Amino acid sequence: MRATLFLPVLLLLSLNLTSCQVYREDPTIVGPEPEPRVNYLGKDSITTGNYRGIGINTSTDDAFEILEAYRKNKTAVYLSAVNNYFADVTDLKNRLHFFDWLVLDETFDTPNGVQFELASGKVKSIRLNNGTQLSQWPQTADLQKAIATNDPLEVLNKKLIVLSNSEDYKHKFQRIVLGAKYDYSLYDPKKSELPWAFIYDTQSQGITEQVRIYFKDKKVHYILVDRFQQY
Repeated sequence: MRATLFLPVLLLLSLNLTSCQVYREDPTIVGPEPEPRVNYLGKDSITTGNYRGIGINTSTDDAFEILEAYRKNKTAVYLSAVNNYFADVTDLKNRLHFFDWLVLDETFDTPNGVQFELASGKVKSIRLNNGTQLSQWPQTADLQKAIATNDPLEVLNKKLIVLSNSEDYKHKFQRIVLGAKYDYSLYDPKKSELPWAFIYDTQSQGITEQVRIYFKDKKVHYILVDRFQQY
């Protein structure tokens, strides 16, 4: 899994600007470039038929194969079983055991944003966004307060609450993301209840589709599609 898999969902659209030729030097623009404007085209709720080959009542295994094909041919610019974003660390208490990754960072991605891999009810590994492996986070904190590998999830939750209230570390709790892997959601009955999400780029049409697939009894139950267009 890529280290940046659970970073926030991005709509990867391009903006082409054209202007008439002039015979004078243009003034230098100082400051950030203007953000692209995105037009929301609406939502589709699909309960019959199919979405791009993924039919209602398709099994999770068959749906997974189709999504993997999207990922491999780069039609899907973002792919994840589930993405949950939180602003309050206390909301994590009853959710941690459903997920495989926890990411803490500021409003925008930073090199020292921290990623925790979760497995078997414990913290399996810790790394920063820049790839640095850690045995504990924060690195300089006392071990009684720092989150360490092999910490049980109950201990992890308590330490998260303490650190989120610390003046030294609370800036890393501006964005909290929980993520789960596809292979787990295929077979874990709890995780299979969570939606799979991806962004499908229609490319030639200039439209991006944000898709969520909901399952019931290991089959596609319904699909929600939000469509966006940059202008």
